[in-house]
Amino acid sequence: MLDLRLRGGGRRESGAFLLGPAGPAAKTVHEWLPYDELDPGSLNYDYVRLSTETFSRLWSVCAKRDMEVVGDVHTHPLGPAQSPSDRANPMVSMAGHIALIVPRFAMGDVTPTDVSVNVYLGSRKWSSHFGQRAAALIKLL
Repeated sequence: MLDLRLRGGGRRESGAFLLGPAGPAAKTVHEWLPYDELDPGSLNYDYVRLSTETFSRLWSVCAKRDMEVVGDVHTHPLGPAQSPSDRANPMVSMAGHIALIVPRFAMGDVTPTDVSVNVYLGSRKWSSHFGQRAAALIKLL
């Protein structure tokens, strides 16, 4: 949360791809790859904006590290609900992709009950979880 907070500076969205071991195992995050490390201009707007080249770089990093994208996380200025843009444009448009949204630009003490867990079902449909339901899906090790 501190990294998200610092990257967004309390005034803009920030985020990262969440990487885990490639394969059929449970989705476990082993690495964090901030959007602005892949695309330095991604945080120059009020929202996250990634260039198409960003995804080529992302897939290259995953291949080199034998990892896959298991999800993404980004901040919002207010609550953790998905914006219309989030719902229409998943970072990875494959069913099962998980998008976490952190409220208040990750300012203050953020707990798993504050974060939404949004699972992409395909065809621009999502299953979204909030509060205790979201916290039950997040396991911090």
